[in-house]
Amino acid sequence: MGRRKWWLYSSRLCSINKTGIWKGVILAIIVCIATSTYYNHKIVLLTEIIQKLKHEKDVSRTRVIRRIPEFISVLDIKKNASAYAYSSPRNSMCFFRDKLSRENMPTIHSIFSDHVAESVVMVGVKFQKDTWHEDIFNCKFDNGDVSVSDPIVNDFKSFGFLPQYVVVITCPLPEQYNHKSGFTMSLERTVPFPIEHKYSYDNFTVCSAGAFPPKSNFLAVCTMVKDVDDFIPSWIEYHHFMGVEHFYIYDNQIEIDSTLKDTVGMYIKKGIVTIIPWAHKHSHSKTYLEVQIAHENDCVWRHKHDTKWMINIDVDEYIQPMDPSRPKIPDYLVDKSFEKLGSIRVQNWFFGRPTNVTAKGTIIERNTWRPSNPSELNAGHDKNILQLINVHYFKIHAIKLGGETRSVDPWTDLRLVHYRQDNPRQRHFKLPSVNVKDESMVNIWKKIQRKKQKL
Repeated sequence: MGRRKWWLYSSRLCSINKTGIWKGVILAIIVCIATSTYYNHKIVLLTEIIQKLKHEKDVSRTRVIRRIPEFISVLDIKKNASAYAYSSPRNSMCFFRDKLSRENMPTIHSIFSDHVAESVVMVGVKFQKDTWHEDIFNCKFDNGDVSVSDPIVNDFKSFGFLPQYVVVITCPLPEQYNHKSGFTMSLERTVPFPIEHKYSYDNFTVCSAGAFPPKSNFLAVCTMVKDVDDFIPSWIEYHHFMGVEHFYIYDNQIEIDSTLKDTVGMYIKKGIVTIIPWAHKHSHSKTYLEVQIAHENDCVWRHKHDTKWMINIDVDEYIQPMDPSRPKIPDYLVDKSFEKLGSIRVQNWFFGRPTNVTAKGTIIERNTWRPSNPSELNAGHDKNILQLINVHYFKIHAIKLGGETRSVDPWTDLRLVHYRQDNPRQRHFKLPSVNVKDESMVNIWKKIQRKKQKL
C-alpha cells in the first residue's frame, strides 16, 4: 500500500474511532448524571425518613422521660400497689383498677395467668377496623424469657344494639411461671422501626386466674352490677337454692363508694360469692357495653378450667325450671348430647305488675303478673348458660365465636323471669302489658323461706 493511501486509511479509521469514543464518553456522562440524579433523589428521601423517625423518636423519648416514673409505677405492683385491686375474699387474683389503653396498642381490661393452659391471657376490646389479629406480640418476662403470642382470632361479627368487638391475646408461659402468681412482664407489639415504649405495655404484674388451688364448680353465675344492692340478696338466695354453687359479681362502682361487700358479706363468708373489682371506664367513642363485654369475656376465660356451666344474667333476671320432675337448673344440663354445645339459650319472659297494684315484699313477691307469651326468641332479651370450655368470644345475649347454641322451651324446660319493671336502669325498649297472674315464682320463694327457717 502506498504512503498516501495508508495515510488516508489511517485518518478515516481515527476519525471513526474518535467519533465512537466521543459517543461513548457522552453516553457515559449521561448515564452518570442520570444515576447521580436518581440516587441523590433516593438519598434525599431516605434522609427525610431518617430525620422524621429521629424526630419522632426524640419526641417520644422526651415524653417517655416524663412518663417513665409514672409508667412503671402504675403498672408494676411492686412500685405502686394502688394501681391494682383485689377480689373479696382476697386470694391470688389481682385486677387493674382501670384498663390499659394507648395509641398503637390494643385496649386491655384484664391480664392473668392460666396455669392449666400454661399461658398468659389478655382480654380486651377493639374497634371493628382494628387488625390486631394480624399482629404478633412478644411477652417479655422478668427473668428475660420471651414468648411469642399465639394466633389471635378475629372478632368480626356485628350484632346487638351497639356492636362491640372482643380481642383475646394469649402467650405461652415459660416453665418456671406455670404455678407462679404476681410476676412482672411486658407486652410488646412487633413493628418495623419500634420506638421505645410506644408499642408496648411495660412492667405490669400478672396474677393467677383464680383462687389456688382451684375449686371446681358444675354451675356458677357471672354478672356485673353497680349500685343495685337491693336486688342481690334474694337473687343469690333463689339461684343458690336452684343449684348454683358460686357467684362471681363484678362490681362496677369505685371501691370507696361501693357498699356491695357489706350487702353480700354473709355470702362471702359462706364461700359462695366472690366480688371482682371492675370500676373500669369505657373508651372514647364506646359505651358502658365495652366494660360489660370485657367483664363477660374475662369471666369466660378466667373460669374455663374450674367451671363447667356459667349462667350469664343480670340481677333482675331469674332462671326458673318449668318441669316438676326436674326442679333444679343442673337437672337440665346433664344431657350427654350437650357436651359439644357452646351454650343453652333461655328465652325471656317479663314479669311485673299493673300500675294500680300496691307492691310489697321482695322483687319476686311484688311482681306476679306476666304477658301471655314470652318475648320473641333471639330478639335481644334472651340469656345464656355457657359451657365455658366451648366459648371463645361472647357478647351479652349470644356467643360470637364458639360452639353451637341450643334454645330450650320456656313452657316445659327453663325460662328467664325478668323483673325489668323494678330496675331503674335506662331502657331502650317498651315493656309489654302484663295481664296473666302467675305465682309460680312466689311458690318457689316460699319453699326457700321454709328451708331457711329449718336451718
